[in-house]
Amino acid sequence: MTLDHVFYLAAIQTVLSALITILSWIGFKSRSLTVRLVGLMFLVGCLANVFTYVLIRSATLRSYQNATGEVYLIISMICLLYIYFVILFGKKEWFILITGILLVFSLINFFFIQKLAFNSYTVVFQSVVVISCCLFYFHMLLRDLPSIYVHQLPMFWFNSAFLIYFAGNFFLFCFQSYLVNVLKNSLIVYWSFHNILSIIEHFVVMVGLIYDFRVIRTTSGEHRKLKVTPKRIM
Repeated sequence: MTLDHVFYLAAIQTVLSALITILSWIGFKSRSLTVRLVGLMFLVGCLANVFTYVLIRSATLRSYQNATGEVYLIISMICLLYIYFVILFGKKEWFILITGILLVFSLINFFFIQKLAFNSYTVVFQSVVVISCCLFYFHMLLRDLPSIYVHQLPMFWFNSAFLIYFAGNFFLFCFQSYLVNVLKNSLIVYWSFHNILSIIEHFVVMVGLIYDFRVIRTTSGEHRKLKVTPKRIM
């Protein structure tokens, strides 16, 4: 496993992020706020990957490569917490509280603790919150079973994708600082595993988008039927 393999996997991840953004924003006005936020989150992830690659290839700006990741962390964190706490759980005050705590912690970590290094402490904090939200959402589904099959819910797939990514990478995020600073590990193998999980996350999200398209098509079809009025018989 070489650095080129990491870049190759990151390139696949970037293309898939762009594709998810397009699929999420087709028919923008007819898409739910959840789907729009998912599209925004993956758009920022796509741009972050592009800018990170440019900074890595730059001799003078290479030390700032993790700054784009920090911007992505903050925006994705706000999108995810809004989806769960405001749209799904109806807890706006919890959204404001937890988002504020995470935002303050991430800024303190970026400017005073881990600085330009990979901000693993922030990612661990975010992972704990998102994993908890994912498990609570599954608990809600078990407690209040929907009238349709669970696998037909787009949010079921989105939630599964987020859980796969954050739970799968949790221990990597926890020990990333130790692996780099103490063991002097280059993280090529570990980060390849991270990118593979991210690619899986992307594909699972796209399954959710396919079901969302089906919901829109069904809804629009029923709406058109309601508009059709029978001709008067003379």
